[in-house]
Amino acid sequence: MSEFDKKLNTLGVDRISVSPYKKWSRGYMEPGNIGNGYVSGLKVDAGVVDKTDDMILDGIVSYDRAETKNAYIGQINMTTASSFSGVGGTVLGYDILRNPEVDKAKPLFTEKQWDGSELPIYDAKPLQDTLVEYFGTKDDMRHYPAPGAFVCCANKGVTAERPKNDEDMKPGQGYGVWSAIAISFAKDPTKYSSMYVEDAGVWETPNEDELIEYLKGRRNAMAKSIAACGENTAGENGGAVFTSSWIGFAHAMMKPGQVGNAITVAPYIAMPVDSIPGGSILTPDTDMDIMQNLTMPEWLDKMGYQSLTKDGNIKY
Repeated sequence: MSEFDKKLNTLGVDRISVSPYKKWSRGYMEPGNIGNGYVSGLKVDAGVVDKTDDMILDGIVSYDRAETKNAYIGQINMTTASSFSGVGGTVLGYDILRNPEVDKAKPLFTEKQWDGSELPIYDAKPLQDTLVEYFGTKDDMRHYPAPGAFVCCANKGVTAERPKNDEDMKPGQGYGVWSAIAISFAKDPTKYSSMYVEDAGVWETPNEDELIEYLKGRRNAMAKSIAACGENTAGENGGAVFTSSWIGFAHAMMKPGQVGNAITVAPYIAMPVDSIPGGSILTPDTDMDIMQNLTMPEWLDKMGYQSLTKDGNIKY
């Protein structure tokens, strides 16, 4: 058990989050899970469909397409959380199944926090990739949420259409859709929560390269928002300071007559016991230790899985 978990235990907190299911993840707080903790991961994706005569149904289909793209979270009952990973939480790719790319990453820039410290901002792709590896994709399904599971998620999204006649753009119409997610890790996680931030929008010009450049700049706006949220907690006893923020994006351009949907999701789950090499429902403490001590590549090797994200195979 890590020193941090020992400290949490003295406060009556455990981060155990194990499901008795043999394949599927389960939603946090679903009955039958073992432990009081939760595991979350980062997903941003966008999907498009050809428009029919019913925008509501088109929105449903395009949203479902984004859910089932890359890290598979299709067929779930999604409920909304307000975006924190607190003392009971662990994050895939960072706290458990740590992706070595996290340790190799260089900051893109820094943002000043309320206490004067600099907050380094990183590309979240290593964390996004870890959720893909763990859940799998629709063509290589691994430990994705059980069909029909009730999964609590930090989430936002946007739906837009591109009309066949581009000259008559109206509100809610555009050439593309985009989404963004950020996770910022608390410096003192026994007092303050790590924080998710989600964003999404419609792109209103036909130039995809301009959208990509816009998203790079969008990181700056998100970083300022993160720093401001930390300052909101500041009082005479201090406030939330973050050690790092990881921001990732997805986007999709639409052809004339298509509907697009961009989603940003952080699902809160319990891990199925057979996703833990050497795991057992009889030793949940040991199960969490195993997942904390394994890197993502080591986990892939022990599970006999081929990497889905190697060589940039996954595009967001």
